[in-house]
Amino acid sequence: MLTESLEDYLEAIKILTLDKKITRVKEISELLNVKSSSVVNALNILRKNGYIKQEKYGYIELTSLGNKEATKILRKHKVLTKFLVRILKVSEKVAENDACKIEHVISEEIFKKILKLLNDLK
Repeated sequence: MLTESLEDYLEAIKILTLDKKITRVKEISELLNVKSSSVVNALNILRKNGYIKQEKYGYIELTSLGNKEATKILRKHKVLTKFLVRILKVSEKVAENDACKIEHVISEEIFKKILKLLNDLK
């Protein structure tokens, strides 16, 4: 099972690889505002568990398992941000920050209800 921190790393890799297929430690470090050593430690765990591929000191690439998980995490983040902004009328900045926290703990049942509510309002 992924920790909240590892989910954040997967999500960051997914965001960085949306335009290109691979990314680097430095880019992840900058996006998450963490030290490169923290990124390297997290990547080692993700690699050992089959979520990423990375040659020593090379590019980072999501595996199919990693891509599936990262896509799920990023989707939750986007839906929750949209919910907080549109329904609860909070600022984009607050919504982004809180969505990042909520995405790790929200039950699938509640997430599906939020998704349904947003779809019904379209």
